[in-house]
Amino acid sequence: MTKSEKIIAELNSNVFFKEFTFSKNDFKALDSKQELEFADNVVWLDELLLIYQIKEREGGSSTERNWFENKVINKAVKQIKSTLSYISYYPEIVIENEKGHKLDIIRAKACTDKKSIIIYSPNEGFPDELRRRKFYESSQIGLIHLFHYEDYYWICRFLITPAEINQYLDFRAELFQYDRRYSNALPEQYFLAHFLETLNADHFEPKYISNLTNHKRDIDRFDVSKIIENFARNIKLVNHQTEYYPIIAAIAKLNRSELTEFKLRFSLSIEKSETAEFIFPYRMYIPRTDCGFIFIPLHSSKAHNWKNALNNLTMAHKYESKARKCVGVVVFRDKSELKYFEVYWQYVDEAWQFDKEMEKMFKENYPPFRTTKTKQVDNPYK
Repeated sequence: MTKSEKIIAELNSNVFFKEFTFSKNDFKALDSKQELEFADNVVWLDELLLIYQIKEREGGSSTERNWFENKVINKAVKQIKSTLSYISYYPEIVIENEKGHKLDIIRAKACTDKKSIIIYSPNEGFPDELRRRKFYESSQIGLIHLFHYEDYYWICRFLITPAEINQYLDFRAELFQYDRRYSNALPEQYFLAHFLETLNADHFEPKYISNLTNHKRDIDRFDVSKIIENFARNIKLVNHQTEYYPIIAAIAKLNRSELTEFKLRFSLSIEKSETAEFIFPYRMYIPRTDCGFIFIPLHSSKAHNWKNALNNLTMAHKYESKARKCVGVVVFRDKSELKYFEVYWQYVDEAWQFDKEMEKMFKENYPPFRTTKTKQVDNPYK
């Protein structure tokens, strides 16, 4: 890989998690066995598919403008089109993600949210006029995002969750379509600053640029990377190595305000599992993703009941929330190694259906749930 490809692979692994990032993407053609490339980098997270081509200036006598037109616009766009055609044509393409797990990327054909992205690394002195060009408009595949690699790097520094990056890409396209000419006269920094202020893409406001200097990242409040790392390392697999992916996908779709609530409840579950008396589970439901989360602290003296507690309370929370999906987690101290905690997860994905028994249980005030509150967060970046 080139230096730029390595940087983007590392960035995307951190933002989108290794489970959903692919940078080893060669495969063999069916007929000729010729080695083909399925994009330089791919992010595949449930219904989201991001296809990246990465171009790095490597000497040569051509001008920056000629290099940009030949390599970034002509060649990279052609490669993205080829990648999309491979998805349509081939019955199977197995590529390896950054966790070392092999998956059939053809299943991403069903993705409802596909985006094409070109990231380029030119020489110094690259014209500002070209750097400010936000998109290539293809009559075949629509808008293709164009990013100078330094701009993409800083976007990933400010927006460090998959949900936020994807939301920014949608916003970027919307603001560009509002006024193409003016958009291409503005630096990427303005687009990011505008996004941090408001998602309304029907105006331009110079004062928004101050958001980049005034923005407080407060990453510790919503950073769950250690939870995910430990989870992926300690998961006890039942059937196959990627069985835990839906749980991480459900967490990866949360924005920073939702992740803050997730992390708070997870931490409380660890803390309260020390308490001998019964502690009500902590809960949350995200309408945007139609997914519930329930966090169950359990004292070690009751640890033998963890399976029943996890299954029953997860299903009850899913039912009461009328959610399609639900993630449950139970936490208790390890009896044999008191400095450690046991953490078990459950994931359910099935259509909600009316259930007489569940209705009866809730009327009788069981299961023991605390009252939930609805929070409206207009701007998670302020």
